Amino acid sequence: MYKIAYSGIEGCFAYMAARRLFPDELHVPFENFKKAYEAVVRAECDRAVLPITNSYAGEVKEVQELLKKGDLRIVDTYPFPVVQNLVGLRGSRIGDVKTVISQTKALEQCEPYIRSHGYRTVTSTNTAVAAQEVIDRQDMSFAAIASLETAARYGLKVLDEKINEADDNITTFAVVSRA
Repeated sequence: MYKIAYSGIEGCFAYMAARRLFPDELHVPFENFKKAYEAVVRAECDRAVLPITNSYAGEVKEVQELLKKGDLRIVDTYPFPVVQNLVGLRGSRIGDVKTVISQTKALEQCEPYIRSHGYRTVTSTNTAVAAQEVIDRQDMSFAAIASLETAARYGLKVLDEKINEADDNITTFAVVSRA
């Protein structure tokens, strides 16, 4: 069984992409892109699934830098449709929300929606971690931007669907391995 590294926790987009690409393999979470990448360099994992670009928000600079300077090579790419949603605690309503939490690229993808509602933003490491932060806060004025799968996985209520600006929002993931 191969070990597939990804950055984040179960429910994040990288996790979903890794599961679709490698459904029968072991998926190993890491705190950030660099640690997932380095796990493959050190042969702790066989491959890593890392986001390289988003059709709306552009390059994922940190991953691009790792790929330019490192020894791993891209062996496959996977375009993954991304739909962002506003999710909050059970019992909350959209009118309760004052602050949204999510990963930088997710916030960028939803910036017009966020601005139109006057929400403050808090940056998180990824969308699933943002969902966990909403749960941990137990404050109805906080919501996360995440997938429907993440909302279901963590028992959050979907307050608004398809809030990303572009209807054809695609994140391309690279599968990287040792040369």
